[in-house]
Amino acid sequence: MYKQLYLIPLLFVSLISNAATEGASSFWSGDIEVGAVFTSGNTEQSNFKLRTDFAREEGKTKHSFHADTFSAETDGDKTANRTYLFYRYDYSLDEKQRIFGRLAYEDDEFSGFDTQIDATTGYNRTLFQEENWFLTAEAGIGARFTEFETGEDNTEALIRLAGFYEWNISENALFKQFIGFELGDELTTTRSETSLEATIVGNLAMKLAINVKHNSDVLPGKEKTDTESTVTVVYRF
Repeated sequence: MYKQLYLIPLLFVSLISNAATEGASSFWSGDIEVGAVFTSGNTEQSNFKLRTDFAREEGKTKHSFHADTFSAETDGDKTANRTYLFYRYDYSLDEKQRIFGRLAYEDDEFSGFDTQIDATTGYNRTLFQEENWFLTAEAGIGARFTEFETGEDNTEALIRLAGFYEWNISENALFKQFIGFELGDELTTTRSETSLEATIVGNLAMKLAINVKHNSDVLPGKEKTDTESTVTVVYRF
C-alpha cells in the first residue's frame, strides 16, 4: 500500500486544478517542478523527478503541502526510488513569529529504511528581513517512527532544528538555501537543499538544485550520505 504513495503528487496537482476551476485559485499558490533524462545506446539510463509545493494562507493560518519523488534506472536496474511527503500548519503570532505542526513521510527503497514517519511541533521566527532577502529559523519537538528493511521498527523522540534563507537576486533570479536537522535518540538525519531559479518566460523557470541527505547511522552496505543534483523546469501559480 505504501508503495502507491508516489501517486500523491499527481493527486495534489488534480486537487489544485479543480480548486482553480471552481474560483478558489486566489487562496492557493505554489509550483510544480518536473525533470527527466533518458539515454540509450551502450548504456541505457533514465531518471525522473516530480516535485510539488502548494500553500494556502488565510488570516493568521497557512497550510503547506510538499511532495517529492525521484527515481532512476541503469540498464533496467533501479538505482534510486524515493518519495518524500509532508504537510505543515503554521499559525502567525505576529509578523515575525509563528508556531507550527508538521507531519512527514518518507519511503526510500535504497536507504535501508523502508518507511520513516515523523511528527513535530514547534516555533518559527524570522531572524532577518530586508527588501530582497530573509532568513528564518525554527525549533521543535516530536517523535519519529522508522521501519527497517529487515522488518524491525523503532520509535524515538525527535528534536527538529531548521533554517531557511531566500534571496531575490533580481526580478528573474532566485536563490534558496535550506538546512534541517532531525535529532533522534538513535538516528540524526540532516537535510540540505541549495537551489538557483531563473525565469524563462512568464510563470516558467529553470531550476538547478543540489539536495543532500545524511544519516548518522545506516545498515551495513549502505552509504550515510545521498546527493541528488537536478535540473528541472518549474511552473509557478
